[in-house]
Amino acid sequence: MAVYNRKDSYYKKAKQEGYKSRAAYKLKELNTKYKIIKNGYKVLDCGAAPGGWSQVALEIVSDKGFVVGVDLNPITGINNKNFISIAGDFTTDEILNQVLNVCPLYDAVISDIAPHTIGIRDADHTNSLELVEKVYDFTIKTLKKGGSFLFKLFEGEGRKGLVERLKKDFKDVRIIKPDATRQGSMEIYIAALNKVN
Repeated sequence: MAVYNRKDSYYKKAKQEGYKSRAAYKLKELNTKYKIIKNGYKVLDCGAAPGGWSQVALEIVSDKGFVVGVDLNPITGINNKNFISIAGDFTTDEILNQVLNVCPLYDAVISDIAPHTIGIRDADHTNSLELVEKVYDFTIKTLKKGGSFLFKLFEGEGRKGLVERLKKDFKDVRIIKPDATRQGSMEIYIAALNKVN
């Protein structure tokens, strides 16, 4: 397992600029390239805690849009009238209905969710893939036609099948490793753009 400096430059920058995690810079970079979130968008952040991605999404959507953050744990410390935190399991009908009651369909679904890692690459990839498949199912029910889906995956052999499936539901699929990703990390990000139906 890669050894990294938890307090690297992105970690320190996040602390200085008031972001809840270094992951904020990954979303900033990805959104600059692919315009997944735009001013006025209604955004769903799945597995949102501690809230770094929600903070960035709120900056981009401005007062004209809003962000709904869903996580097993309540997301605290984001004092913005355009942010709604829903605590619960997104795989349940109860949470799905709460999300759809806020907004029937979203412009973008984003997810930096990850399983607990054990340091065995194949196992971590499998667990990540299983979690992403659940987020994907949730996304299909909540994302509008033409919308975009951005998520994290731990690299592995299951990626190919997932990308093939995404290509049936989205017009463009991109695989990216942002600059803010830790050296030696298994993390990749997949941007699925322009939902077909």
